[in-house]
Amino acid sequence: MKHIPKPLFRRLLLTFLAGGGCFLIGFIFFLRDGDMPFFTLSILLFLPSCRKGILFFLQVKKAYTVLEGICTGVRINLLGGTMNICLDDAEKNEHCLVIGKDHKIRTRYSYRFYFRDSKGISPGRNPLLKKALLTDNLLGVEKLQLN
Repeated sequence: MKHIPKPLFRRLLLTFLAGGGCFLIGFIFFLRDGDMPFFTLSILLFLPSCRKGILFFLQVKKAYTVLEGICTGVRINLLGGTMNICLDDAEKNEHCLVIGKDHKIRTRYSYRFYFRDSKGISPGRNPLLKKALLTDNLLGVEKLQLN
């Protein structure tokens, strides 16, 4: 069985806990007050959460791509909730990514990015197409410890 990296496992666990928490609270209110509409709504939140968690688990178990390197630049975009990141990998290749502002990325630190595999789509030499593929398929980010 393939090991699930910590940021992906955390996302998977939170997905299942959110749905399970909704179901549990709805079930408690149903037992205590007989509140059937609230219980129905909690089930309607629980089922898509389970579906999303299972699909995410299958995606992570099947395949994902890891990009690891040192952040050399961060530029926050004024419009939208994104920022541009430049990353140098071990072979000194530069990768430019667009990710959400919710990730705390700083320059001169080493990070590992996890992406969905996008097999069947070959960006070739076009850096804009490669950037778009990496942006849409981000699964998680992990800050690496320096030795």
